[in-house]
Amino acid sequence: MCATESSLMNKFSFDLVGDGEAKTFWEDSPHASVFTNPAVLSRLGSHVDWWVARKKGEPLCLWPVCRPDGATVGLPEFSYYVGPMWSQKGSKTPAHRWLAESTRVYEGLIHLFIERYGAMHAELPPGVTDVRVFDWWNYHEPKKPRFSIRARYTACIRGLQARNIDEIAADFRFVRRYEIRQAVKCGLPARTAEWTLLDLSFLYSEVMGRQDLTVSDTTKREIAVLVDLVADGMGEVIAFRDSESGELTSMVLLLQDKGVANMVLNLTANRWRGSGIAAWTVYHAIQAAQARGADVFDFNGANSPDRGDDKHSYGAAPELFFEVRYPG
Repeated sequence: MCATESSLMNKFSFDLVGDGEAKTFWEDSPHASVFTNPAVLSRLGSHVDWWVARKKGEPLCLWPVCRPDGATVGLPEFSYYVGPMWSQKGSKTPAHRWLAESTRVYEGLIHLFIERYGAMHAELPPGVTDVRVFDWWNYHEPKKPRFSIRARYTACIRGLQARNIDEIAADFRFVRRYEIRQAVKCGLPARTAEWTLLDLSFLYSEVMGRQDLTVSDTTKREIAVLVDLVADGMGEVIAFRDSESGELTSMVLLLQDKGVANMVLNLTANRWRGSGIAAWTVYHAIQAAQARGADVFDFNGANSPDRGDDKHSYGAAPELFFEVRYPG
């Protein structure tokens, strides 16, 4: 290593910080989301270590490392975009310096994480799309492990505050607009604030049953955490109940922060599939997010043919993000 490279490396340091400093960084970062809010992630992720990369003492990049089971590095269930976030200043690094500085930051953290945890797993938030440092790791050492880098997509409706709900719905696919008109005409179940964790868990299990999936105790606990977060003001549940049977027909659970509403759960009872209640519930969820001040409605993932198409049918545009994992 030449003197110039050594001097550059010495400018960077990597520190484990507490929730308070992590929250201060999170508030500044343009890449932060509700999922990386320390108050949220500490509950979703069980064990979270917050690492900050600094240049000359100034924080540039924050990276939470989660161990959902208390031991193994991984991503919490129902979370998105848990990975590196850059500060406002760091995100505006000039192009002629970006590659060199991001390389120093990422390489320093990669070395640290591999030594400390033996593995890495993260999702880069939308807007952080330069994954070359991960792709180049062990590039010239073919016998050593490489990163797996997977392109992922979500679906987002942007500009909620600049339009009314009718203008937003005008971008829905015809069949979704038709379902909503029919809902108004035929009188689908009314929205209810009277729902319980048991209602939600039962509906989730019914939906998973359509895929022959059994809901684990861990997943049930995570759903309870989501409900607690909503109760603490971090989101909202939009639910509809059949007045005759008392059945919860559909629900959407939103978590919201930083001007983005994230659709974490979207569930429809078996008996009500094909009735239009699903479109009606999403329509109301978008309205609710808009009323809470969100400018973006994120459907959280659009990575399978059927689900991706369904989410785009509401006029949501595809947005790219990356998942990185080591060893790949």
